[in-house]
Amino acid sequence: MKRWFDRTFIFQVPVTEAPGLLDRLARTPTRAEAILARVPAYVRVHRPDGRWSIQEHAGHLADLDALWDQRLDDFDGGAPVLQAADPANRRTHEAAHNERVPGDLIAAFRTARIAILARLAKMSPDDLARAARHPRLAQPMSVVDLSYFVAEHDDHHLAAMTEIAARFGAWPECAVKLLADVHEAHSWLVTLDPHRTAAKPAPGKWSTREILGHLIDSASNNHQRFVRAMWQEDLIFAGYDQDAWVEAQRYQETAWPQLVSLWADYNRHLARVMASVPADVRHMPRRHNFDRLAYRPVAADQPSTLEYFMDDYVLHLEHHLRQIRELSRAQPSG
Repeated sequence: MKRWFDRTFIFQVPVTEAPGLLDRLARTPTRAEAILARVPAYVRVHRPDGRWSIQEHAGHLADLDALWDQRLDDFDGGAPVLQAADPANRRTHEAAHNERVPGDLIAAFRTARIAILARLAKMSPDDLARAARHPRLAQPMSVVDLSYFVAEHDDHHLAAMTEIAARFGAWPECAVKLLADVHEAHSWLVTLDPHRTAAKPAPGKWSTREILGHLIDSASNNHQRFVRAMWQEDLIFAGYDQDAWVEAQRYQETAWPQLVSLWADYNRHLARVMASVPADVRHMPRRHNFDRLAYRPVAADQPSTLEYFMDDYVLHLEHHLRQIRELSRAQPSG
């Protein structure tokens, strides 16, 4: 989808279009509310590739109503140039919209939007035709042009919300969480000093390179387990000697950027694998050997599910990422 700031406009909207535009503007809070309601909470707050979540897009629409209101003040006051937007969108980035209750967010948005619509509804055709220069687009914009501009901005963010919901709405929480973990960790793993990643904290302990190599091995082994579980009746899988695998593959001698790239790409694929397993297969209670394989063991005489094992995989990954962080902080610099 094209970035909002990359879009161009020619403002020649007739005043007669005002009633239809006001109707579009009035429906935006309800449309946003419907998108928020049809996805689980973990999808609402998921930031795909670090971009805004569904809930943050909705919060941004509410944030921008203050700017639209200010621009109506500019028209009323006869200002030659309208209030400029913040291209960095600091208000939205700092608002912690993901921590808000969706109902409260939409209620605040609806209240602000109703107030703007009330102002527009009172305007005469002459009022709606008043013009001032848009600061970024550097062209005249009338009040009715502004209404069209806001309606298009609404639709832009509603489309982004819809795309995220369509992409992740049916994904299990573990898959969405895995993508988020990989994105967040990749951003700091690539900044580590490659030479220091080969340092061992103590004899017999893994270096940072070897820990990440172990996570690659974990991804490789669990990849096969998750796929095989779609056809086999039980959840009994072969184990592997973790230390022997790490030593045999000589992760200590592998370039750090190569390890980071392989780990990240493999886990992005594994998230897609998790999402590809049908829900009934993930939730089916089965015999297992999670008493030996799982990060959070389950008694062998208690049935468990593939989804539990997928969740467990993500928790194991997070455990070792914390270990890498602690190692990077403990090692002397220089």
